[in-house]
Amino acid sequence: VPADDPADPGILWFDLFEPTHDEETGLERRLALDLPTRDEMQEIELSSRLYSEGGAHFMTAMVLSHTDGDDVGVAPITFILAQHRLITIRYTAPRTFDVYPQRAGKAALGACDGETVLLGLLETIVDRAADILERAGRDIDLLSRRVFGHRGSESRKAGNYKATLEEIGRKG
Repeated sequence: VPADDPADPGILWFDLFEPTHDEETGLERRLALDLPTRDEMQEIELSSRLYSEGGAHFMTAMVLSHTDGDDVGVAPITFILAQHRLITIRYTAPRTFDVYPQRAGKAALGACDGETVLLGLLETIVDRAADILERAGRDIDLLSRRVFGHRGSESRKAGNYKATLEEIGRKG
């Protein structure tokens, strides 16, 4: 959240990353919104992830993070469209939140309102997820070839099955 007044109509996106209580309540007061807490984001039922309240539209999505290795995480991120602005609330740092602003800054993406920013951000999240799934698919194909390959394969020796199963578990 910029140091400027959040009521400034020129601000299109408020990205609350690990917000403090004061940051949350300050933005709630200035924009007349009731922002979900971290606990509410984590406990939200599947049927309650999309809703409208007081003229604002809320969506909580489970987004992949820590995707550069095999220890991929999934965490809730809430997206709120209110007064033609986007507000994101997150407690994780997916790479997409670094990639999208860089991409938007390099190309004229026409980010003129919160809706456009949301669409661009969601597109970046989907692109990143597709890359991750593609990488996992390649890795699993390699494992499969090692396990089911020719008879002299190293993976077929008894000592290597445990390591192969552990690797399959990480890729899963």
